Amino acid sequence: MNARNDKLKVLWAATFFALLCSCTTVPVHPPLENVLAYVVPEDEQLLSRHAPVFVIDNFKEKYNRIGTPSAKITEDSEELVYVDPAKATVYTRVDRFETSKDAYTNLVYRIHFQKVPGGFIPFYLGKGRNTGLIVLVTLNSRNEPVLYTLVHTCGCYLAFVPTSYLPADRFPDYWENGRQSVYGESLPGLLDYEDLSPDGQKTIVLVREGSHRVMDIWFSDADSLQKYHTDAMEMLPLGSLEMLLLESDRTTSFYETCGPREGYVKGSEKIRERLLMSWWALDWRVGEDKKLGKDKNDGILFYTSLKPWAREESDLRDFVTFLRYWKWKL
Repeated sequence: MNARNDKLKVLWAATFFALLCSCTTVPVHPPLENVLAYVVPEDEQLLSRHAPVFVIDNFKEKYNRIGTPSAKITEDSEELVYVDPAKATVYTRVDRFETSKDAYTNLVYRIHFQKVPGGFIPFYLGKGRNTGLIVLVTLNSRNEPVLYTLVHTCGCYLAFVPTSYLPADRFPDYWENGRQSVYGESLPGLLDYEDLSPDGQKTIVLVREGSHRVMDIWFSDADSLQKYHTDAMEMLPLGSLEMLLLESDRTTSFYETCGPREGYVKGSEKIRERLLMSWWALDWRVGEDKKLGKDKNDGILFYTSLKPWAREESDLRDFVTFLRYWKWKL
């Protein structure tokens, strides 16, 4: 019996060690035939030049494709807001802010998917419709990318990936440049440009199937895109989400405009997260996708910390305070 217990202990220890290592190693990338790369048309504008290339795993499933938020009137004369996977759109905005150390530009890129699917194997906590992902690229005064901020449009799964253009004294004191574990995904702790020109490189964002989590991000030469199947992605202003064409002479917003869900994406209720998380996160609408306002006077609170006492400080709309809360010293 003791020998059997010893074997079980060794097995558990080996399993734990394997799980621990898996959080800090480069994730296994899907085969090229399973992925689709979404790219925007190239021009000299900052938004085009720094737009990420979104590489989507298992693109043959419609719910994994980047779509276009749309609206229609159903047969029951009800308004339906949905994400159409037949066409890809990224919604963008340029924000600027200053600190005592530099003047910065934030490039906001927002994409949406038809849904995170249900089922129990695999079990997706974020099951729901009209889900989305935001990639925020922070440029310094020389228009060099210094920091990537990745977050779902519910404020969940926040991740930071700095670049070698960011001076070492502006990192959090705890930061390490190796792989980092972000809620089970392994992301780089630093993107190093090395010999790549910021004008000639592309930022590749690999998106996991189903959950639409970012599973890796890296810099690559533009020529490397030739190995992917690619699809064009239209780029529209972020404000376009508040003017979806409903009928020939009518528009509607992607977000609720009144009532208790004002500012939340229509149809984005997350029942699983409500049942399992709302009672300890003290938020009945935890996990629901929402508008990212330009500042604190625009839209609803976009908190990125589940600590109820840290919601104002972690609000992505106030980027300087948000950075300070997460210990970045830009």
